Amino acid sequence: MIRIDKQLGRYFSLVTISSVILITLLANVGMNMFFTRYLRQSQQSEDAAIADYVTELFIDDGVLDETDLMSIEHYAFTMSSEVIVENEEGEVIMSTREPDGVNGSDLERSAYMDNEKFSYKVYDYGRNGADKAEIVVGRAKSIFAASPDRDFFIAINLIYIFAGMIAMIFRYFLQNRVSKIFLGPIIAIQGNAKLIENGAFGAVKDVDSETIELDELSRSITNMAMKLEEQERLRKRLTADIAHELRTPLSTVNSHLEAFIDGVWEPTTERLALLQDEIRRLTSLIKDLGDLSYMESGEIRLSKKEVNLSEFITGLVENFEPLFLSEEISLSAEVEENVYALCDSDRMNQVFINIIANSLKYTNPGGYVRVVLKRKGNFAEVKVEDNGIGITKEDIPYVFERFYRSDRSRSRETGGKGIGLTVSKALVEAHDGKISIESSPNEGTIVKILLPALTDQASEHT
Repeated sequence: MIRIDKQLGRYFSLVTISSVILITLLANVGMNMFFTRYLRQSQQSEDAAIADYVTELFIDDGVLDETDLMSIEHYAFTMSSEVIVENEEGEVIMSTREPDGVNGSDLERSAYMDNEKFSYKVYDYGRNGADKAEIVVGRAKSIFAASPDRDFFIAINLIYIFAGMIAMIFRYFLQNRVSKIFLGPIIAIQGNAKLIENGAFGAVKDVDSETIELDELSRSITNMAMKLEEQERLRKRLTADIAHELRTPLSTVNSHLEAFIDGVWEPTTERLALLQDEIRRLTSLIKDLGDLSYMESGEIRLSKKEVNLSEFITGLVENFEPLFLSEEISLSAEVEENVYALCDSDRMNQVFINIIANSLKYTNPGGYVRVVLKRKGNFAEVKVEDNGIGITKEDIPYVFERFYRSDRSRSRETGGKGIGLTVSKALVEAHDGKISIESSPNEGTIVKILLPALTDQASEHT
């Protein structure tokens, strides 16, 4: 395991060295292929120029004298070529190269040639006919045999080596720049992750970065810390709330049993019935907690079928009317006809009963509750409105939490167990719907539920 800055340094070095080597190899191959071809073509043009020059000298005087031969030799030297000139009879009259280890005169052309180092080509010069003779021009087989060409090749490779050194220096500064841009935020994000690991959620700070991905990662880490901190708070609160919910009925049962044991009270039917009620309350609470855990697990099994919400809501309101009349609270319904949805009627019945019962519970006598059903785009919207005591703005974000009560002083009789809305939210979301609450203190509350509607059912059932 090594640090990321060292890994970046290695990769930058590897890329730089590999690039320089690759460019050098390709350049050398290119020179051998294309530059050699270029030189060969240039040499052929120069060789043809030598033949033309010899022809010009021969035609001017009708013969090549010593001065002409010296001029030809000088011209060949400037062209870095070997030249062998023959007369009309095929005798060698001039050669820029001495024969190796051969003495005597009247030597043939081959005596002046070195086929291992040079390539030769024959050209005609003079007039056509009897005056026509030949000139042999030789060139080194390697284009780098000549000193200028060799020096050029060495200079090019030295330039590549120098460029490689500059690239390595540039790599160092680029590595430091990249490390500053990327590693700084990454190390800061790593520090935030360690704070989360140690449970110090509140110490997590935002990390600024010009890189979109790192900025989004930093924000995700910060949001995760906030949510984990909130979950930790809720976990502690849940533990306290469960203890609170269990303490009262258990204390009641325990005090009654102690009174029975000590002989202070007689175990009458009324007192035993009270104990039974408290035990039923505990059993109901434990069952509700089990149901809530099941619903929030995301594995709720629904028996969905086509439901006429218009008839469903109308029947539900009619069932509640006697209870509302006894509390002197007005209950009305505004239901759009032929609104259908695919849902589990039993589960949704549980949701609507809980919400309407809450409105009844927190609306004072003389108030009203109105249930509204209408189609809204691809959704069926159900609103339960009341002019009850309402909920404060600070409490609204927490009303769907377990055991939450906006008024902590309420008893279980007036405030319920505090998990009804939590269960309702889980059931609505299991139907791919949404539930929200709008409320103001002493003005009332509106609970909105959106369920995916069957858009083609109205025409089929009319």
